[in-house]
Amino acid sequence: MQQHKHPMDATIMRLMQSQGLIKSEARSKLKREVYQLDPSQIQKVKRYAEHFGLNAQEKLIEEILELRRETLISQLSTSNQ
Repeated sequence: MQQHKHPMDATIMRLMQSQGLIKSEARSKLKREVYQLDPSQIQKVKRYAEHFGLNAQEKLIEEILELRRETLISQLSTSNQ
């Protein structure tokens, strides 16, 4: 499955690389910090989809990823200063 790149991912990658991470390290940290859901989150998304449908499931996942991106950018920005 090909991953669609989000515009904020490039910003996150740039911030991580400015902290000294090489591209592959930054990419794996992005995957781990943003895209990898833990089992409890997966269960929550599945339950949500059962009640509200697949479109709602996709929206919930996008909201989770968006929050994670914003949090990571905030953490990286404050540690860069």
